[in-house]
Amino acid sequence: MNNSISKNNFITSMLPQAAKQRLFGVALGWIGVALFEAVAYIILAFSIVEHWQAQWVLLSALVAIFMTIIVTRAGYLTGVRLAGDLFADLGKSLTGAKLSWFSQEQRAQIGKMAGQAVPGFMSIPAHQFQTFLHAPCLPIFILIGMAFLAGWQVMLVALLLMLIAFFAQVLAQLSLMKADKNRHQTELETAAATIELVDHLELLQSAAGPEKTLERIEQRWLSQENVFKKINLSAAWATAIATCAGVFPIAGLAIYWLYFGQDNAALLLALIVLISRAAAPLAELATAGLGINDVIHSLRGFYQVTHAPVLSEAEVSELPHQYDFALDQVSYAPALKKLNVEIPFGARVNVRGKSGSGKSTLLELLMRFDDPDQGQIKLGGISLTHIQYQDLIQHIAYVSQEAIIFTGTLADNIRLGKSDASDAEIEEIARRCELGSVIERKPEGIHQSVGQQGSTLSGGERQRLAIARALIKKSPILIMDEATSALDEKTEQAVIHSILAMSQTLIFVSHRDTALWQATQNIDLGD
Repeated sequence: MNNSISKNNFITSMLPQAAKQRLFGVALGWIGVALFEAVAYIILAFSIVEHWQAQWVLLSALVAIFMTIIVTRAGYLTGVRLAGDLFADLGKSLTGAKLSWFSQEQRAQIGKMAGQAVPGFMSIPAHQFQTFLHAPCLPIFILIGMAFLAGWQVMLVALLLMLIAFFAQVLAQLSLMKADKNRHQTELETAAATIELVDHLELLQSAAGPEKTLERIEQRWLSQENVFKKINLSAAWATAIATCAGVFPIAGLAIYWLYFGQDNAALLLALIVLISRAAAPLAELATAGLGINDVIHSLRGFYQVTHAPVLSEAEVSELPHQYDFALDQVSYAPALKKLNVEIPFGARVNVRGKSGSGKSTLLELLMRFDDPDQGQIKLGGISLTHIQYQDLIQHIAYVSQEAIIFTGTLADNIRLGKSDASDAEIEEIARRCELGSVIERKPEGIHQSVGQQGSTLSGGERQRLAIARALIKKSPILIMDEATSALDEKTEQAVIHSILAMSQTLIFVSHRDTALWQATQNIDLGD
């Protein structure tokens, strides 16, 4: 799939439909606020020149203030709902994405989307729309009123002065956007390097020492610092241009008025009031280049994440009634080539091969984390592509190389394998997986906290907890990828005994003594 987006693509095309509908009403609201505010200033100007009654000025000002409050409040509420829509769309897309797509870089991108970008989108209705809709519409409406007050000639002069100021702002924004173009990529690389540091901090400190541990990420930090230096320099120039541009229309109109010998002081005052308010939003646009750049980059990133490659799903799922695997001429670059294997139900299959031979890849293909480049895989005589993933995964339990433990309790983690499991079932399976000593460690038993991502557990305890989560599912197929590597010999033997007591197909990878597994079939890769 091509995830790139044309620069000419309209921003809202990157948003889900529900989000577009919410934003449309608020956008019209900000244009309405600009109109009512312009009318209030125009009435004030006419009151100065024509000596209108003050209540008209007060009434128009109150209406403009009321509209501003209503639309601003609606903007904040819409921002919250917008974030909800985007989080829902993000979650839906991630659950359907190919699992093989979730690389370290994509994880960093997703983390940035969920932690920064989507919450940042909440500012679009209340702040970004005010800048990019209210700010340019207000001067247009005021200029029309100026034509009725002082004539079209004066309005055209004011328009010319404001266009000069506006194009000065455009140049400043272009400079800002040029300086800012590499910031998001630099931030993404820094986020990826930070995840790498946090995930492997113990290894880096023990291998390289405290001082050299930070060398890799310090280069990213330095690159990010240099990017921000350029941005701040451009922002300083943009601010200076904004200040001059804000004064230029007022000074220019006053010079024009005096040059042509006009002596109507009240009219000059009214015109200065109008052009001052019309020119004021130009200052807001000075740093808007960064704001719109943030929004565009974040929306492109959101679009890319929510349009991640997916596996085709069968419209009608064919349900297997048998659980034998058949691999026919399966190839998956670079490791697997024309693999033909039949795995009958109840087999204990040892997947063997040297590092890089494709052992983990084969296990992932059996669970349809991805589809093979060539050939097909069948379960019970049905191609995996004809079984909807939700139905397929109900028949498979999986324990990965890295024991994934979630923040919560022992019971919370085990119950992920079977949502309706009773406490008695959970404790029984936990003890069968040699977690009895952990249960008895605290009076809470299975309801004791395991800390942040299992931080209170040892490596072996985390593996046993992951195995317990898989076994309680009681699936006909159990796939294990070096799932007992952190267990001592005695504990491993006891855990394997519990696994073999289950009536299911067992497909495993192990670099330790495989005799304990009592394999009935071997798959040799890389020969």
